[in-house]
Amino acid sequence: AVYALVNDGSSSAQLCSVQLDTPDSRAAASEARPVCLLPFSLGPTGGALASNMQFLMERESVFFGLRSGDIFTVRVGPLGDSGEAELVGTVDSGIMACAWSPDEELLALVTGEARLLLMTQDFDVVDEFPLAQGQQGEEVPVALGWGKRETQYHGKAGKAAALETPDLRRAGAADDGEDDGATRISWRGDGAFFAVSFVGPSGREVRVFSREGRLHSVAEPIEALKHALSWRPSGRLIAATERLGHRHDVVFFERNGLRHGEFTLRGCTRRVLELAWNADSSVLAVTALVDTGGAAPEVCVELWADRNYHWYLKQELRASSLPGGSLLSAAWDAEDPMRLHVAGAEAYVSVRLHAAADVAHVASELSNAAAVVVDGARLLYTPFRWANVPPPMALHSVDVPMPAVHVAFAAFGHGNDFAVLLADRRTVILYECAAESLQGNCPAERGRVSLGEGVVAHQIAWPGHSSLVCLGLGAGGQQVAVAVDLSDLPEPTLATRVLDGSARVTRLVAVERPHSASPLLLLAAADGLVLEAAVDEAGAIDVTPVAQLPAGCVEVDAAVVESEGGPGAVVVVGRTERNQLFAGGNLLSSVCSSFYLRRDFLVLTTTTHFVRFVPVDAGLLTAAVSEDDDDSLRYDETRRRVERGSAIVLASPLGDSVVFQMPRGNIETVRPRALVLAAVRRALDARKYREALVNCRVNRIDMNVIFDHSPDSLMADWEEFVKQIDDPDLLNLFISGLRDEDVTVSMYAGTKAREVTRSAVVDQKSTNICRALRPVLQAVGDSRLMPSVLTTFMCETPADIPAALRMLAPLSTDERDSALTYLLFLSDVDTVYRAALGLYDLPLALLVAQRSQRDPREYLPELGHLNALSSEEYRRFKIDAQLGRPELAVTHLCAAYMECAAGAQSEGELWAEFTEFVDAQDMHRSAIRLLGGHRRFSDVCVLFGERQAERGEWSQAAASFLLGGASTRAVDAFVKAKEWRMALAVASEGGASAQTVHDTAVRASAVLAEHHLFLDAATVLLEYTERDEEAVALLVRGACWAEAQRCSLLRQRSDLVETTIRPGLLEAHGVMMEDVREIREAFTTKLERLREVRATPLEVIAYSGAAEEEGALDNVDVMSDTTSMASRFSTFSATITNASSRMTGSTARRLSKKGRRKEERRKGRGKKGSVYEEAYLVDSLAKLVDRVRVHQSAVRDMNWALVGFGWLPAAAELQGLFVGVVEMVVGSAGFVFDEQRMQMRLDANGVAEPMPMEVNEQGMASQPKLPKPVLPGFAWKIEAICE
Repeated sequence: AVYALVNDGSSSAQLCSVQLDTPDSRAAASEARPVCLLPFSLGPTGGALASNMQFLMERESVFFGLRSGDIFTVRVGPLGDSGEAELVGTVDSGIMACAWSPDEELLALVTGEARLLLMTQDFDVVDEFPLAQGQQGEEVPVALGWGKRETQYHGKAGKAAALETPDLRRAGAADDGEDDGATRISWRGDGAFFAVSFVGPSGREVRVFSREGRLHSVAEPIEALKHALSWRPSGRLIAATERLGHRHDVVFFERNGLRHGEFTLRGCTRRVLELAWNADSSVLAVTALVDTGGAAPEVCVELWADRNYHWYLKQELRASSLPGGSLLSAAWDAEDPMRLHVAGAEAYVSVRLHAAADVAHVASELSNAAAVVVDGARLLYTPFRWANVPPPMALHSVDVPMPAVHVAFAAFGHGNDFAVLLADRRTVILYECAAESLQGNCPAERGRVSLGEGVVAHQIAWPGHSSLVCLGLGAGGQQVAVAVDLSDLPEPTLATRVLDGSARVTRLVAVERPHSASPLLLLAAADGLVLEAAVDEAGAIDVTPVAQLPAGCVEVDAAVVESEGGPGAVVVVGRTERNQLFAGGNLLSSVCSSFYLRRDFLVLTTTTHFVRFVPVDAGLLTAAVSEDDDDSLRYDETRRRVERGSAIVLASPLGDSVVFQMPRGNIETVRPRALVLAAVRRALDARKYREALVNCRVNRIDMNVIFDHSPDSLMADWEEFVKQIDDPDLLNLFISGLRDEDVTVSMYAGTKAREVTRSAVVDQKSTNICRALRPVLQAVGDSRLMPSVLTTFMCETPADIPAALRMLAPLSTDERDSALTYLLFLSDVDTVYRAALGLYDLPLALLVAQRSQRDPREYLPELGHLNALSSEEYRRFKIDAQLGRPELAVTHLCAAYMECAAGAQSEGELWAEFTEFVDAQDMHRSAIRLLGGHRRFSDVCVLFGERQAERGEWSQAAASFLLGGASTRAVDAFVKAKEWRMALAVASEGGASAQTVHDTAVRASAVLAEHHLFLDAATVLLEYTERDEEAVALLVRGACWAEAQRCSLLRQRSDLVETTIRPGLLEAHGVMMEDVREIREAFTTKLERLREVRATPLEVIAYSGAAEEEGALDNVDVMSDTTSMASRFSTFSATITNASSRMTGSTARRLSKKGRRKEERRKGRGKKGSVYEEAYLVDSLAKLVDRVRVHQSAVRDMNWALVGFGWLPAAAELQGLFVGVVEMVVGSAGFVFDEQRMQMRLDANGVAEPMPMEVNEQGMASQPKLPKPVLPGFAWKIEAICE
């Protein structure tokens, strides 16, 4: 509620309350609710004048301080009810001024005796002292060494002026009638200081006192200081007024009393009544008596704000625009800094203010993207399309007859025209602006509209050429919308519609409707309801609801979201006082500080210092702007950092720029990537390739987007692309920037929707573009494009430098030099020199070398030597050998040998060089291919075989020797390759003697026996020699018992059975028994140890392992690691938790490579008691299982041999022992392999940690385990043998 002091002319005054229900409330005097009858009256007819009236929030009471000296308080309730007025005290000499501190703990009071009293909230006097104590306070100005007044230069006034004593008394100041002679008190916002303005002996002065009552400073005396006083709550300045002969200024003092700037009020200001700062120090309200052109001066409240070191008159509220036509008092709300309370003789008005940018919104190619700044009766017009001029400057300045209170840009045409509502609230001036050039867009007046006496307009909108809509108050105080027919100027037709909704309309907005001649006209109510107003042909206004926002908004705009196959849907966007941004019922952001709505993007700034870009499409009603500062989004085009406190002025409706205003008032224009890319995409869709390319170049956008936006379309339109660009520099820039990457996926995918997700890597993209673009460039036939043609060669993958050099051949000398210079700019000169040599063009190579930094003493002898060679093929061989191209070099060397082979004396030298080069470069295969059918073919094959023999490739060497006709060497190679059948076949086929074949067989058998191929070794001896004893002995060594017995009987050598086979079998039986017993013992030992380990909890193993190694310096890290590792296991549990704890950097240090190798060796040894022991035991048992499985076939063959010789007890003993081993293995396999608990590994710090979880095909997670080996069976067993 708002409390007002009402004097109804009776003997007593009344305290009345007015309830505030909406941000813009109005109440007539008859609607005020009486609260209390006061025991005093007001007015000049003998009543007591009120020195101060204030609502005390903590005490829930209204305070009155009267000039008579009485102090009253009235306690009020939350609903405006109260008790009786209470007289709490009286000051005998009267109260000249009083004011409570902002925290309501101290009351500063000036008595009629010019004494200053400080009282507590219980009205106890804290201190009392004379107001005019001393002439200097605590803050005495200090001279900075600039000299005294007597020694300074005074110009034409001479030295006499330096000796004059300035007279600071302003006798005339009290005679002009503007100073009311009253005392004023104003507290600083934090309550630490307060200022007192009073009339002293030498005139009016301002003194600053501390909260403790000490004089802090005395203000600098100035000429004609007046009574108005207000301390800025932020604490920097104290505002007062000064009346000079030719102007009226608002002057500012610092806390130390020194003057700190001023600004001049309008010339029509007759007298300043009061000054008042709002709560956040952003607006200064000047209540003044102003000559408005009427019969008498009028009381007005002027609202001034400073930006960029300039004071602007933003609003003027005249008494004539209020109900009853009077204005008695204006005061700012203590909590809401933008609410102004105004009281008149017959009504009370609460005005909610909001700062809004007056900018153009129509999306047109000819839009000036203009903004208008209101500065009293002067409009600062700046078209940002042509110039970026920060206020208080402007490209154009327009003077109007009286202060402007609202500006509305046209929502039709190009959106450059605008209308201005003047301070009388009844006059609207229309301006039209051209868009042809920088000088030709100065606003020109089109006409004026008078709304008559029945309407007081507050806001206007210009939706059409012939229609203007105003929002204001009617004659009865009700809210109305007035439609003005501009076709009838200068006497327009008015149509009024009373807005009788439950909530007051706070915003009137005209919005362009795409592809339609009738814009949207929106009325936003305080409860969030948004209405669409339509003006019919008869001029009547029809209102229909169009959206319901969740809360009332101070800024409202709308966009039409086009849909396929139907009319577009209207999406209303609004921002509340609490920085919530809504799109329809959807909360887009809760930290929005400003926004601008374009056709394609919603641009908004946030309190976290970002500007965000939200696409205007069907997803706008469900989108949400996140404020996560994710640094990984390197190329996110939907967000950009801005300076703290930046607010959007406008975003060019069809351009790519956004204009921000900084907190200090200056203007900055940026080109965000989202808008630039949108402009580039529009240009590409319209086939405006040059515009898109230039835009990318200016804004440093990766030019790959030009192709990646629509690859298929551009591939078919290279002719038009080259025709539009027609600039070698731009073409070179585009070609040289090509990469095998789709930037619309990897970089610029933020706001471009794609139905199919594609890979960012595009194979051979740059090569394909270069090959497709090159014929088009060559077909133009313009020599200016030769650098671009060369660029296409250099930008292939890999660069085709030889082809680029071939392009230089048909050019003239000057063109060739210029092209070569450009080519050397694109590539390293040494690379181009090698490519020129590779073309075997020595003059071109010389030309390139001359442009390099190489020493002529190096390349001139080299090129001279090559030029002196008579054979072209041999010269090319030398060049290829120098360039490291062995394949081409051997081809040219072979051709050179062919040329001189017919009787030339240098044939031997060339052949020696050929073989040496082939052998050095390992080009034997190419030499064999080139010399096929030549008489030197066999020599090359033998040479190749020798090289293969050196590498140990005996099979390949044997084949090469066979091709070269060296059969003897081929046989030796086959023997060493263990290809005994080929070796003996080649030896027998070549007509060799029987002894040679016999020797070859013996050598082959020895080689096979060395490699444990006993069966093959014995077969060679049996088939090609008479060495039966050696053959049977080899079969016995290989445990081929049946084959040994068969061969002995086949060769009728039964004696070998007794002398070789039986003893060998008995010896092998003993070895097998020992081996099986060893396996059984090892398996039993490790199995028992595994049972012991698994019976011990894991945490006990970890701690015991750490305790054993305590004191060993090399194991400090391991001890620390195992100790911390124990916390990862559940107590007395056989499973491991899925924790991911790590040691902190303060307790762990990284192991060195040596330490890690040592730890890996410890893990491999499986030391007893360590955390690795279980895995080591399981792995060892798995290896023993594999040994058992391998022994099955050997045991089976030996048992068959033992049974064949009648040694049944030995066979039974072996079988029984092995059956026991197999049964033990099979029986314990489940325990060993199926009940594994975990595996360990070392992390980066050398800490032993569990292996990570594995996920199987069914998606189940489990700990990794050692694989279970293939178990042995019993198929080898002879059932007839009884163990």
